[in-house]
Amino acid sequence: MTFSSPEETSAAAVPACVVATSFARIFYRNSINIGLPIFECGAAVADAEDGDEMRVDPEAGRLENLTRKKSYGVPPFPAMIQEIINSGGMVEFAKKRIQQQKNRKQEKDV
Repeated sequence: MTFSSPEETSAAAVPACVVATSFARIFYRNSINIGLPIFECGAAVADAEDGDEMRVDPEAGRLENLTRKKSYGVPPFPAMIQEIINSGGMVEFAKKRIQQQKNRKQEKDV
């Protein structure tokens, strides 16, 4: 699926993750910041065709092409990065952390 401008995308078209042979470091960091997991797996890219159904388990480091019945190992994210992704990105992660700190402070004051 390719879009030429942001106006062409919709919530329904937002990918759950991106798999490619390689990424620029800044794309990797920006993807994590918005909560989009990305994986480098050249073999999965080479084997995939349009319409293939994929499943990813980022915590286990596993990518599966369900259509072709093939699986691939991908490095799992460090725990902190996985927590950022699970939170929906850096902004939501930061909000959650700030709220946790406020809650701990309030508990101490009581």
